[in-house]
Amino acid sequence: MLAAIKSFASRIRGAVSPRQIDQDFRTELDAHLDLLIDDNIRRGMNLENARREARLRLGGVTQLTETNRELRGLPFFETLAQDLRFAVRTLRKNPGFTTIAVLTLALGIGANTAIFSVVYATLLKPLPYPHSEQLFNVFQQTQAGQATGFSYLNLEDLRRQSSAFSDLAAAQAHQLTLTGRGEPFVVNTSVVTTPLFSTFQVQPIVGRAFYEEDGKPGAARVVILSENLWRGMFAADPGIIGSSVNLDRESFTVVGVMPSAFRFPQIAQPDQIWIPLPADPLFGPWMARRGGHWLQVVGRVKSGVSMGQVKIELDAINSILAAQVPAENTGFVIRTAALQKVLFGNVRLALMVLLGAVALVLLIACANIANLLLARATSRAREIAVRATLGAARVRIVRQLLSETALLGLLGGIVGVAIAYWGARTLAALLPPDLPQVNPIRVDYFVLAFALLLSLLASAGSGLAPALFAANSNLQASLREGGGRAGESGRSRRLRGFLAAAEMALAMVLLVAAGLLIRSFNKLIDVNPGFNVEQMMKAEISLPRAQYSTPQQWLSFSDRLLARLHAELGLRQAAVASRVSPCEAQSMA
Repeated sequence: MLAAIKSFASRIRGAVSPRQIDQDFRTELDAHLDLLIDDNIRRGMNLENARREARLRLGGVTQLTETNRELRGLPFFETLAQDLRFAVRTLRKNPGFTTIAVLTLALGIGANTAIFSVVYATLLKPLPYPHSEQLFNVFQQTQAGQATGFSYLNLEDLRRQSSAFSDLAAAQAHQLTLTGRGEPFVVNTSVVTTPLFSTFQVQPIVGRAFYEEDGKPGAARVVILSENLWRGMFAADPGIIGSSVNLDRESFTVVGVMPSAFRFPQIAQPDQIWIPLPADPLFGPWMARRGGHWLQVVGRVKSGVSMGQVKIELDAINSILAAQVPAENTGFVIRTAALQKVLFGNVRLALMVLLGAVALVLLIACANIANLLLARATSRAREIAVRATLGAARVRIVRQLLSETALLGLLGGIVGVAIAYWGARTLAALLPPDLPQVNPIRVDYFVLAFALLLSLLASAGSGLAPALFAANSNLQASLREGGGRAGESGRSRRLRGFLAAAEMALAMVLLVAAGLLIRSFNKLIDVNPGFNVEQMMKAEISLPRAQYSTPQQWLSFSDRLLARLHAELGLRQAAVASRVSPCEAQSMA
């Protein structure tokens, strides 16, 4: 082991300082030569014959130096460095070919990397919570297979009777109006049960999380801010803890600030504030209604508990609920699903199809580059034939040609990554608003590694066949006919024709698919909404729930609003519409 380490260290030293090693070896050779000359003189030879005999016994100095380099250095990397230097000089002599090849590869690699960044962030990367594999969505399901949420009372029964979950938390979302800090500001509000943050195992950066007492009816109203809201509206004031803010004209005490990376994953809109369920003016009154299935529940399964055990326990609890409260729970079953699957299961197929489409783009790019390399190899047939005639091995020629292709792939990958950075940001903005972006979509180290691997595969895929054909060319014909089309072999012409046909076939597949997508998109745009949308304006109004808590108050406000709007000049007609939740409809009935 020690000998191997010393040998490897010697090779590293030889690769790092080859001139010093050659000089030391030459000094050692001169010392050996002097000893041989002295020995020959003692044997009776004159100086000239002694020197000649000593050189013959010692051998060729150049050959010995080369052998020493191979034994003391890293010949593979040294040869690779030589090939890359030659490849740089060769590509610099052909700027037009180099530019076209690099841009072609960059477009294919950049598109694939951008799409992969979305796939990685949604389907492959673990959720950004400690031990995220333990997080599961818990829901009630009808006999028809429709998933619903939990009522607060059902959730409390589940928490008391379950031993498979270390924590169970629930949330629902709507908007409240924040006042008293300049202009009124509508904030995305997550109404949660107090174990939410312990379930996700996240801690606030300032202040505290919710206590269990905060979730009891009649408790003081408290609120936790998101870091983005804290920095944007409150200028990152550390003294915000303990101060009050007004939400829908109700005073709430700020007790903490959560990091910007945290969000409740099943809510599409980014969280800005969190308030306990009893303190919410909309959902608080629903806590006593067992029939409403409106809470989205997430549970953390205890370590070592299997999903089979979880299912057995949930079935038992479901039977108990159906027996105790049959009117609200008959016909429902309790089910679980991995949280990541619930969040992104609906987009998996679409993302895989999109990734396959851009993979076809990369294949077309590789076929195009291979065709260009074949044409270029034909013009370099005489150069390659001369190298082979001078003794260059076939493997050595292939490796040198592949080094040029690898350099093209590396340059294409660098430009492709720049395209991917822009593409990832664009794709993140174009994703459906109801798709939770729990993990940020960006080109991180893992995606960069994918781009590097893709560059190597693309360069190898597009350069291997041309390199093999160039190395197998007819030496005599190439030397006799020289470069150009005259030196092109029948196999090379057939391969170029095959690659051109493959490009056309793949391009037709993408063209037809793109045409169908454009046609579908145009049909969606041309759908008649059933009314004239010209000269129409829309405005959204958020009423404070504490002041407008009943349907009668909403109708009274709407009547006064419409009366004032109809008095405005230039207004022909006005109407008011409201989206009513199932629980609100039940209360209005």
